[in-house]
Amino acid sequence: MKYKIALEPVETVPDDARVRHYDELDYGAKGHFPDVVERGERLIDPETARQFSDGEFVKYTGYFRVLLA
Repeated sequence: MKYKIALEPVETVPDDARVRHYDELDYGAKGHFPDVVERGERLIDPETARQFSDGEFVKYTGYFRVLLA
């Protein structure tokens, strides 16, 4: 089963939010993240999906909220 991942660019991050920097992502997550930023929603395998938490924030070229489905 594949999972959908989308990234929502945000201007501000809540004070109590979990934020990771792109460099902190695991290898598989790092491989997919730039593609999703550039091309939009993508399907990813379950192993890669487990490397993200729905609603978490990642600092890349800006801040992005991770949306998993």
